[in-house]
Amino acid sequence: MDFYFPETLLIPILIGSAALLLGGGVGYLRASRRIRKKTSLSKSRSASDGTRLMNAKLRKLYGILADLTSSLDYQRVLDKSLDASFIALHIAERSTEDLVSAVLFFADDGSVPPLLRVATGRGLPRPDLHRKTPGVEGVLGAAIEGGEPKLSRNLPNDPELSSFIAFGSCQSAYCIPLRVGLDIFGVLIFAHPEVRYFDSEQREILNVVSHQSMTALENAQLFQELKDEKDRIIKIQEEERTKLSRDLHDGPTQTVAAIAMQVGLARRLMKKDMAAAEEELYRTEEMARRTTQEIRHMLFTLRPLVLSSEGLTAALESMADKMRETYSQNVIIESDEELVYSLEMSVQTVIFNVAEEAVNNARKHARADHIWVRVKRLQKDLAFLEIEDDGKGFDVKEVFDDYESRGSLGMVNMRERAELVRGLFHIESDPKTGTTIQIVIPLSDNAADRLRSI
Repeated sequence: MDFYFPETLLIPILIGSAALLLGGGVGYLRASRRIRKKTSLSKSRSASDGTRLMNAKLRKLYGILADLTSSLDYQRVLDKSLDASFIALHIAERSTEDLVSAVLFFADDGSVPPLLRVATGRGLPRPDLHRKTPGVEGVLGAAIEGGEPKLSRNLPNDPELSSFIAFGSCQSAYCIPLRVGLDIFGVLIFAHPEVRYFDSEQREILNVVSHQSMTALENAQLFQELKDEKDRIIKIQEEERTKLSRDLHDGPTQTVAAIAMQVGLARRLMKKDMAAAEEELYRTEEMARRTTQEIRHMLFTLRPLVLSSEGLTAALESMADKMRETYSQNVIIESDEELVYSLEMSVQTVIFNVAEEAVNNARKHARADHIWVRVKRLQKDLAFLEIEDDGKGFDVKEVFDDYESRGSLGMVNMRERAELVRGLFHIESDPKTGTTIQIVIPLSDNAADRLRSI
């Protein structure tokens, strides 16, 4: 049976069907989009969570590195260096649970060759913290001798590290030398039970952290040296005050008290014997003149204005003149004017202070007839100060061994003053032939490096 749809009815039906189909398609598309959007949001949240976690780790690493480079406390820098290494490896998604690490420094205890000692560590038992090793064999020796990081994947057979308890369970190690310029002062050592733990990526991470650590350690070391130098200067100044107080007490103070007593005696004698009173007043006058000279000499040594106005040679000659006038001590000055003219005022001041201290010591203790002060050029970039006397010498070792119990620290002061200008201090003495004090002073950085290597 045939159906007939009028054209006017067919068109609305077709349009309605199309609309139904289109409506269903749009709904499907909308649902599909909602599903994709939900999946995308889920993935986005997961990626975002991962990014936030990574950013948190990076911020923590950045904070430790910032703290590392800004810290001037040596031990804190060491600890932060290992902390930063662990965090950096953790960020690279490497487990650090079984990682063992340590900072080893060359011990300054006079051992020859110097031994490496544990400065700080992670995962080391107490016995390992007190262990020392030469650092001449195995991965330690290779890193120190070559000056470059070294990898070992045969740690159980390492001749030095295998003696450490903590490294006994490890198979691989990565050793990074700590160096400033050409000088190696220690190593960073990392070890792990896995043979392939330290791949190229992990080694690069540890290299970056160790570079920051070396910069921080150098800054901390420089700060400590400045602090030590400041402490030495304060100590020298305090000793100067003590010396001045002692000299005033033993010299002018006693003399002024004696003058007062003699004036009183002369006043009483005037009533009985004018001639005796006059003689006593004459002795009092001489004592007052001598006391005035002593005080002027003390003021000169405290602040020799001639040193800043006319230079070292004039100051030494003025010191020698005052020694003759005040104490009848014969002091001979031999000075290279060309050398003195080239010296910085700080170096001239140190030379004068050491010479004045040595001359006073010789006058007081050696009872020398002659004291020679020589300032000359030893080499093109080395100055030389020598103070020699022909008096009574002493046993240098015996005096230094008992130095802390002595009231005076004159020789310590001279040595420390020499160190202020990077100089080398040497003293020779014999009870029969007198004492000779020598200081070699570098005039350039290269000369200072040569002296340090002696």
